[in-house]
Amino acid sequence: MRMKLDRLPDFAAIDGPDMSDLALMSTVPINFQTGAKAMQNLANGSGAVVLIWGDMSHQASGDLIRVRIMDLRAKPPVVQAVQKRVQQETDVRFAVEQILQMIPGVPDFEHPNEIPVGHDAASDAAFAKNPNLVVDGDFRLPGHWNALFRLQKYPLEFSDTMPDVNGVCIYRMPAPPGQPQLNVAAMNLSTDAATSNGMACLSDPIAIRPGERYRLQFRYRSDGPVIHVFVKGYASGTDIAGQPADVEIYDRQVPPAGKTNGQWVTIQDDVNPQSVIKPVERLRIDLYAYMNPGMVMFSDVQLKAVGTESPRDIAHDEAIKPPATEP
Repeated sequence: MRMKLDRLPDFAAIDGPDMSDLALMSTVPINFQTGAKAMQNLANGSGAVVLIWGDMSHQASGDLIRVRIMDLRAKPPVVQAVQKRVQQETDVRFAVEQILQMIPGVPDFEHPNEIPVGHDAASDAAFAKNPNLVVDGDFRLPGHWNALFRLQKYPLEFSDTMPDVNGVCIYRMPAPPGQPQLNVAAMNLSTDAATSNGMACLSDPIAIRPGERYRLQFRYRSDGPVIHVFVKGYASGTDIAGQPADVEIYDRQVPPAGKTNGQWVTIQDDVNPQSVIKPVERLRIDLYAYMNPGMVMFSDVQLKAVGTESPRDIAHDEAIKPPATEP
């Protein structure tokens, strides 16, 4: 909740360490039952004008989030209570946003288009026959995927063992007798990594044609982390020093997915890379994992052309954003 509020232009949340220090000063447990007066006394002098407190518990019918919100800007202060039940991890963000929108001044939160793929006979046939444009989508060659973790960026290396905590590698999985070797991009997230920046693998640039529609497909297996894959689009430009550089002008968010209970799951998503600024020339696939600790693996990453879009289809992908200023 603090991080979502901090991204809004009209709110500045107290940072995490200061919030923890305030909680440690409390003489009573802080949960949904904590009284408003105790919370107001605890926050006195912090500069906070909206207080949020509560708890979350696991129940057979789903996790229950219980929250109280006290708006000190109102005279007298107004206290609201709300409860939200979530059935799966990816529902948490929607529950959190609904809670935060009870605060005066919090706008509606925007989301990407989450219709994952539209099947039709022509696009399915094109996907079946067209070549895979991803360089090393099966992780058999070195140097075509880079691991991203906080300030670290490094090429994925081969390993016959799973990565250490907060490590990323190309794991050569043991193959059953008579079966081909399976290489996967493997990430091992700690709790700290999962609940902060997460971890990612970024592909080499993929040249595309303007007006073409593409289908992304990959397989993944997770024992805890939530995956949220991105398709990022670029055009040639310059950096702040005036040197040639790729400029990101398109960002497609594939709907997130959670743990798979030991099974491999196939994900598909159609992307329509366009921009009102200039044509998208290249794409990169960003395999991102976060939220929960554990191991996540990706395999068989494919991107194929599946059709040509007409100009009227430009608004079908909500990753297409208008320029920040009028030309």
